[in-house]
Amino acid sequence: MAHPYARLYTRRESTKRRKMWNHALEKMIFTPEELSTMGAPHRRTIYTSSLEAHIDRLHEQLLDYNLFPVSFESLECFRGLNCKTAKSMVAGLQLDAAELRLKRLELERASTALRNTLQQQPPAPAPRQPHSTLGVRRRSLDGAT
Repeated sequence: MAHPYARLYTRRESTKRRKMWNHALEKMIFTPEELSTMGAPHRRTIYTSSLEAHIDRLHEQLLDYNLFPVSFESLECFRGLNCKTAKSMVAGLQLDAAELRLKRLELERASTALRNTLQQQPPAPAPRQPHSTLGVRRRSLDGAT
């Protein structure tokens, strides 16, 4: 049985060996003093651990409300999964979700544009018949009417 999160293909779009750390949200998370005094690896571990703690709190809330989006039996195959492997799987899913979201938005834009175009066009006139065929009864070649 194939793993549900298994990657079917590998992407080789860039030649970088490792993706650069995205610093875009650091200014929202850390103060300017923390940014100047802590190195990026330290900030990265703090960010990762705070994110994992937040996910644990969300899981506890789901359990408190008896909401189980995935049954525990179906999660059994992930028991003992290496942390880095799990992170890679989640990163791959996030990338796939982002690509699908962009495709969906493109389709919605195209659909909206087509709908607007169709609403703006006047209805097509009914096909007209030539005057010579109006009121004329045609007979088949075998003599039947």
